[in-house]
Amino acid sequence: MHRQTPFPFTEELSDEEDDTNKEDDNPEELYLVGYAQVSVLGLQYYDGTVTDNEIVQLIREPHNPDDINSMWVNNIRGERLGYVERDKACYLATLVDQKLVVIEGVVCSKSFRDSYRMPCNVYFFSRLPSMEFVRRLISDYGFQLITPREDDFILQQQEAKAAPEKVMSRDEQKRKIDNMFETLIQSSSKRQSMEPSSVITCKLMQHQKEALAWMVERENGSGLPPFWEAEIEKGSKEIIYKNTITNYSSKYRPDALRGGILADDMGLGKTLELISLIATNKPGAVLPPVVDIFQSPVQKPDEDANPPKKRKKLEEKENRSKKCTPKLADKSLSIADPSPCPPKLGGPRATLIVCPLTVLSNWVEQLSEHTRQGSLDVHLYHGADRAKDAKILASNDVVLTTYGILAKERNLPNSLLEKVHWLRVILDEAHLVKSPCAQQTSATVSLEADRRWAVTGTPIQNSYKDLFSLMMFLKLQPLNDRYFWTHTIQRPLLSGERSGFSRLQGLMSAIALRRTKETQIDGHRLVELPPKVVTVYPVELSSEHRRVYDQMELKGKNLVGNFIEAGTTLQNYANVLSIILRLRQICDHAALCPEHADLLAAASSSQGPSLASPELLQKLLAQTGEEFDCPICLSPPHSAVITRCAHVFCQRCIQRTLMCDKKSCPLCRFALTDSDVFSAPLDEAENESVTDSNVKSSAKIDALISLLQETREREPLIKSVVFSQFPKMLTFAQQPLKDAGFKFVRIDGSMSATKRKEALQAFKSTKSKSPTVFLLTLKAAGTGLNLTSASHVYMLDPWWNPAVDEQAMDRVHRLGQTREVHIFRLIVADSIEERILDLQKRKRQFAQVAFGKSQEQQRLMRVEEVRLLMRV
Repeated sequence: MHRQTPFPFTEELSDEEDDTNKEDDNPEELYLVGYAQVSVLGLQYYDGTVTDNEIVQLIREPHNPDDINSMWVNNIRGERLGYVERDKACYLATLVDQKLVVIEGVVCSKSFRDSYRMPCNVYFFSRLPSMEFVRRLISDYGFQLITPREDDFILQQQEAKAAPEKVMSRDEQKRKIDNMFETLIQSSSKRQSMEPSSVITCKLMQHQKEALAWMVERENGSGLPPFWEAEIEKGSKEIIYKNTITNYSSKYRPDALRGGILADDMGLGKTLELISLIATNKPGAVLPPVVDIFQSPVQKPDEDANPPKKRKKLEEKENRSKKCTPKLADKSLSIADPSPCPPKLGGPRATLIVCPLTVLSNWVEQLSEHTRQGSLDVHLYHGADRAKDAKILASNDVVLTTYGILAKERNLPNSLLEKVHWLRVILDEAHLVKSPCAQQTSATVSLEADRRWAVTGTPIQNSYKDLFSLMMFLKLQPLNDRYFWTHTIQRPLLSGERSGFSRLQGLMSAIALRRTKETQIDGHRLVELPPKVVTVYPVELSSEHRRVYDQMELKGKNLVGNFIEAGTTLQNYANVLSIILRLRQICDHAALCPEHADLLAAASSSQGPSLASPELLQKLLAQTGEEFDCPICLSPPHSAVITRCAHVFCQRCIQRTLMCDKKSCPLCRFALTDSDVFSAPLDEAENESVTDSNVKSSAKIDALISLLQETREREPLIKSVVFSQFPKMLTFAQQPLKDAGFKFVRIDGSMSATKRKEALQAFKSTKSKSPTVFLLTLKAAGTGLNLTSASHVYMLDPWWNPAVDEQAMDRVHRLGQTREVHIFRLIVADSIEERILDLQKRKRQFAQVAFGKSQEQQRLMRVEEVRLLMRV
């Protein structure tokens, strides 16, 4: 369970339910101090059950009228077991309330217990600088602390498991994480396929039929959830259900997990797969037959890394784990899985699809295009005229809404979406639900549904911790509880224990399906798409703009160099980001940052956060509001505001944070009041939908026009997509496009769903006078759209995260594309943009291993990235 030596892990120290008030949203590393034994009392008063070596919850209850220091003990189902003895609970409460430690409990094995008390080991974790102080304090409080350096600690761990764990190297962790999803489809020697309902009017590709069969089996199967086994209790011959990672046992069968994670790569047709599921697995429907597809055996993951003896042991262990519901010889008892349970007539009917606003029109279009007219009742729950009665929603086959609507209704006392009991809920682009603290995450969890699907081409964007929010949504017990997720998955992974990765791999193998465009089965690629050619197109700045850029870069380089030399880079990170942002904007168009000199002067003269002026903050917010996620909810800022210490938040998130007693910035702890929070000024001149005809062109816009004209000369009807992260850059490009005779449409974050749909339909039109250029912002249209009517993509500026750029490219290079796709990345020569491309390469190489690095290593990486970008 725990390693012999201290190990780091990342976790919030506060167990408060109000996540917006947590001070540890930017968590620090904690280390294992040791464990001590306490007694759990009051067992005779509660019905909760527990077994040896079972993980239990220690829940602080400061508002208990009988004892303000009380600490309850629950099992994984939330059933009360008892409470920690008072003379120990008072000290534990002090340590927890002062946020000196995080504590976890494990019921002792082979220890005496009676009907009134039960021994429990309490494990203490603290920050590294506080470890010695905490160790002395625990001993002063009278606990007999057993540390990882003592023999008793090792013996205790060997009782809990067969042998001490070996730690995986960083390279091994990276390789395993990289390969985990790619091996899911190859983990068995047999695949299954299913034809869709006749409601579907198009022919599915083979991999889509296999996805349909897998999803129907996941939805209707009645097997035990991952990490649960059924066995016969000795003596009583009763069937007992045991959770293998927490040791919890119960006579009640856990509910089947009906749903999972559809993680097919971008462009493989996940939308059509889901529409086929909705049309096929309907209440009362007769399901098409399942066809077995046998394939040649494939090499198991990491087989080459294991010697024959070890491989044999692993195979035996895997075979044992598969026998979680064996058939018994005694015919009077059976713990075999119940029969499949398809949707029944008279039960829930409607499927709720939650997606980003940008994708809404694509769902409407796909449902109309791929199903027989009138075969499915579809309701669009968006806009002011949406339904007012929950019965109307429940009477449809499909209800479409957005994450914004779902989060907004979460605060309403009579939310229609929460009133309906859904047949299934589908989260499209589910990686947007990546923070347990976010409003939209809690909104998705609160929905009542029989079946749940998280759909994303990037299930792990930053690290495996992104999966916890999906476990919350899927309601996979006990991993939907942060306490048990941390104890059984997150901490073992962070400490490099093989059990952590084995559990994660087993979990994903059970509930996720992942195929990529490069996936090969029986020697053939899953899909054959036309080639994608990426060209880095160098752009030379004009002499005037080069002079402005060089001056800005020199001043910025000197300033950042001073920060690095003084060791204050991260304290001044907001100023560093604003300098980098200005350099990137000059590469696009100098008019994007007309106040560059004043901003740099303000940054260079600042001796601390308190000297930042409201004017500077407002200007920075106006340019960066779309650049960052809110650090509290980890989602794009809604009604973005910026603090005096130059950090961007959602207005509601920071307001709720400042309502607590300690009024400080969650990131830098700078003291804040309401008057230190600024919103962007409303300025009609900033309206991005208005073309500023007085602004001159730029080198990048000239290069874009030139490339478009060359393409038009060869093929006049070729359609092109132009991406930029700056909406105003697209505005500046509009007049030159008109002057060159190009017809274009545009989508950005300010447009309504109706306007977006009109723009999409106009661009996809095959009429001779239809638009041939589509202007898109990365934030508003980088995911979810199907733009296969285009074959040329122009990336006006590089994004920090290479996955964002690649998602944008895959709007064009996806199923349905019949032409060779040409991607042009317009990069200013000898500029920060070239170094951003270098940074993207590094991020691709180290993205999946980032979870294995300590917080200090990650801080050093951020400083190193600044060095690279600023050439310091």
